[in-house]
Amino acid sequence: MMDQRIQIKAVFDPVRSRAEQVAEHWNAAVVSGIGSLVSRYPLDAFLLLHSDWMDHYPLKILSQQHRPVYIAGSLGEELELLELIHARATEQLVTLMPEFSRRYSQATSRFFELAVTRLGNPNSIQIETCCPGVDQEVEIPGQKNETDFLVGLFDWCCYVMRTKPVQVHTTFHSDSSDLSEDYRQIKVDFLPDPVSTSERFAVIKIKSEQRESESFFPRHQIACRNGKAEFHSPDEIHWEDESSSITESLKSDRRELEVMLDHFCRRVIGGIIPVANINDVCQAIQLVKLSRKSLKEGVPLKFETASERD
Repeated sequence: MMDQRIQIKAVFDPVRSRAEQVAEHWNAAVVSGIGSLVSRYPLDAFLLLHSDWMDHYPLKILSQQHRPVYIAGSLGEELELLELIHARATEQLVTLMPEFSRRYSQATSRFFELAVTRLGNPNSIQIETCCPGVDQEVEIPGQKNETDFLVGLFDWCCYVMRTKPVQVHTTFHSDSSDLSEDYRQIKVDFLPDPVSTSERFAVIKIKSEQRESESFFPRHQIACRNGKAEFHSPDEIHWEDESSSITESLKSDRRELEVMLDHFCRRVIGGIIPVANINDVCQAIQLVKLSRKSLKEGVPLKFETASERD
């Protein structure tokens, strides 16, 4: 399907043989650098698939071309730089779409359908997980290290709650007899429900060690106004309300990457479908930093947006 919507015109990679291999597959040209990519070819958009080797240089160059950019991989932790890039993109009405894969898993997409039709708005989220090891294969591309992994989880919580976080509190719980039971617990409080005024929060439990029998995919539990949902794989969900208790297989639904590229293509041609932006990345990075500071200081910390900090 995406072959019909995306035509790759030019490819750059610092390893030329790798660029040649990709270009041959897509019948595209190979260019010698980012400058050549943006100046020599009439392109509608850019796909920035990996830039760790050049830090933020490719994003800074591409974001100045007044064309949409799809951003896969890590964006680091430099809040001031990312906020500046976002401000410029907003001023120029340019789409910079980071790849938040968790937003578009089959289970998450199905949850939102259920929230509208059966379960109602979410009140609380419980996530149980373990940060990926250095050499561990990760379920979500671009979330290899702990910071990126947590950025993805915090963004998912904010995306599901659809409201502003207001406070972060991290605590450490230890069982000296069994290290596999040690864990950090991060609680994020959100603005209360505007209708019921009940509190809304997310709790992320991060184990110090992963047991061999446990899945690497985080276990998600969501309590809603009229029921609850749970999933610990991207392609299956269990949900309950007053009259039903159902487990659904979602293996035939579209995968995350296809959905994200579809949304990006719609934005490229002028659609108004909502997508993630750099501000969402900044918000999640700030939550990660606050969670670490809260653990160090032993107190809850207030979340403030960039405008509130100024």
